[in-house]
Amino acid sequence: MRTFCISFSALLLIVLTSCHMFGQGFTAQVSSKKVQVGSPFELAFTIGVQASNFTPPNLNDFEVVSGPNQSSSIQIVNGAVSQQVVISYGLVPKKEGKLTIGPATINSGNQKIASNPITVEAVKGNVNTSSGGNEDENNAAYKSKVSGDEVFIRTFVSKTKCYQGEQITVTQKVYSRYDVVGIKDAKLPSYSGFWTQQQDKNIQVQPQQENLEGVQYVSFEYTKTFAFPTKSGELTIEPTDLELVIRKASNRKPRNIFEQFFGNGGYEDVIAKIKSKPVKINVMELPEAGKPINYNGAVGNFTYKVETNKQSLKANEALNLKISINGKGNLKLIDAPKLNLPESFEVYDPKINENIGTAGSVSGSKSFDYLIIPREEGTYQLDDLTFSYFNPETGQYVTLPSPGITLQVLPGDPNAVATISTPSKNEVMETENDIRYIKKGNFELEKQEKEFFNSFGHIALLLLLPLGLIGALIGHRSYLKNNSNIALVNERKAGKIARKQLIAAEKQMKSGNKDLFYTEILTALNQYLSYKLILPVAELSKESIRQHLQSKQVNDTIQQTLFSTLDSCEYAKYAPGTVSGDLNKVYQDTVLLITNLEEQLQRKA
Repeated sequence: MRTFCISFSALLLIVLTSCHMFGQGFTAQVSSKKVQVGSPFELAFTIGVQASNFTPPNLNDFEVVSGPNQSSSIQIVNGAVSQQVVISYGLVPKKEGKLTIGPATINSGNQKIASNPITVEAVKGNVNTSSGGNEDENNAAYKSKVSGDEVFIRTFVSKTKCYQGEQITVTQKVYSRYDVVGIKDAKLPSYSGFWTQQQDKNIQVQPQQENLEGVQYVSFEYTKTFAFPTKSGELTIEPTDLELVIRKASNRKPRNIFEQFFGNGGYEDVIAKIKSKPVKINVMELPEAGKPINYNGAVGNFTYKVETNKQSLKANEALNLKISINGKGNLKLIDAPKLNLPESFEVYDPKINENIGTAGSVSGSKSFDYLIIPREEGTYQLDDLTFSYFNPETGQYVTLPSPGITLQVLPGDPNAVATISTPSKNEVMETENDIRYIKKGNFELEKQEKEFFNSFGHIALLLLLPLGLIGALIGHRSYLKNNSNIALVNERKAGKIARKQLIAAEKQMKSGNKDLFYTEILTALNQYLSYKLILPVAELSKESIRQHLQSKQVNDTIQQTLFSTLDSCEYAKYAPGTVSGDLNKVYQDTVLLITNLEEQLQRKA
């Protein structure tokens, strides 16, 4: 009995030590090293360090029937916290023989870490496993579905009735009775009629247990958006479509000890397509009663400050006048205040600085820094620099006065006397003598050169001046005509703006920032389509894009490539860290896509 206890203790110590080492590195394991051709087995990578940029190995010898599936766990042992992330695949061998699964790689700190390679033997016929089933039962694990009351998404809004310009918070929340291991596809609402700002994507999603109508769910916030209605009336927040990868219990028994130990044999991964319901928002117009003359659209609750860097200066010297607005509301939409200054003050467009947070609400500060040059001396009182905003909580306008600022403008320096610059003596070249000797005797006068007056060059020059003036007038009129149509101007700018975004994407690609690279690619495509199709970015959707491209007879192949690229970029943006691929190929394909679109749209214009 004593020998058994010692052996059991040693075995337990080995298991715990192995688990500790397993959680501290990057390792790969398979459910079985002897598998059957055509039958699935599991490959799992366990990450026990802070990591990014997971790159899977080459799996050309296998058919990937599931994955990548991601799950995580946290362990607390003697006060020490450790976290593991498991990325798994369901694989089916394509041929017999010994097949090698190469190492996967991750980035941890400033190092690239590789997992251990694994060799499996694929044989023909039955393999002794504990599955007790056949191929049809194994494949059925990937074809199951879930019902609508098991996984769904709901849209919550902080208010269904608000004023124009007032902030409302829109939260998309997912409820599931099973573990959500990934997001395959997502389609967010267009928020037509709203100016929006999403919550910081760096904030980690925290799943939690929630009891809803007597049923226990795992819930998490998928997105939180701060929306500001830009017009009054009844506005609709469109539905959100998601495709989730759900891990649920399976009726299939564990096939081996590996699945029994890690708990993977009794689970299956399925796709759940969910869609939220549209939400109506009743937006009220701002009241006209009591609206200040200088009101410029600010809605929220703010403080106001005006300051100058000097109060005494000479005429024609510059000073800085800074207006700071702090608080919570539609800071992004507040225009620069109009200054009521003396006529002798020359004012330039302000430099605008913003510091707006997105963790819990759109609040922060916004400042306008004006450069002002007084041209005449004197004493000036700046006391008409008020700021007005509408407070939706009280339903009233608030006017914040500025403190009186006295400016003492002293006489400026006298203007420098203008001088005439004359060439120096050695810069003058003598070409002729002032006095020539009188030529005596008989001689005949000969014309040495033709006169310029009434010559062909003289007449051509006279005609060239009015012709040049007429040409300039025609060119100016053409320029005004071309630039008066804002839609055509934006359409011409589309290619230039897309090239600028692609340059930014190329920089992110060279720096290895995969998530930012896909964000820049998505921004380039959205801005190009917005300018080219004359559609606001907020109104861009697959339906509107397809409708405009079909009206311009754009090739169907190009349309399919465009939507495929948009889907890939949106998936990379909203599920960072799970997308892999050749970034250079994605970049080159995007450049070719925009080039083809440009040719098609210009030809059909």
